[in-house]
Amino acid sequence: MSNTSTNSSSKEKIPHNHIEIFLYRAPMKNHDAMMEVNRQSGDFFMKHGASNFEVFSLENRENIMEFVNLSNTISASEDEEVWLEIQSYRDEEHVKEFSKSMATDTSMEPLYKEFVQLITPGSVVSFGGFNKLVQVSFNS
Repeated sequence: MSNTSTNSSSKEKIPHNHIEIFLYRAPMKNHDAMMEVNRQSGDFFMKHGASNFEVFSLENRENIMEFVNLSNTISASEDEEVWLEIQSYRDEEHVKEFSKSMATDTSMEPLYKEFVQLITPGSVVSFGGFNKLVQVSFNS
């Protein structure tokens, strides 16, 4: 008889039918501090019910054919990193539940102030919420 646990394989996969993305730039010298802010932000978002939290750094800055690289779209200099943050949720209702959960939690305020100090001065954070188009989406 096997003693193998089935807990990890029996976890129900939570659908991620809605994402919130945040695109911003920060001086490369702030990389380590940005990593820490994002680590703590991820903990905060997961505590309040986000399904997933991921952060990416833009690798390639070259335009391809007629496609304009994001680094050009947001006017990132060679001394800046372009960051993409993705928060995943079941659906728009889940986003509302998440927002309600974190509305009274002021613990994020100092971290938000630090984030604003670390991004490129005078820059903006672009963001948007996207619903998955399930008719043309594939999951691995």
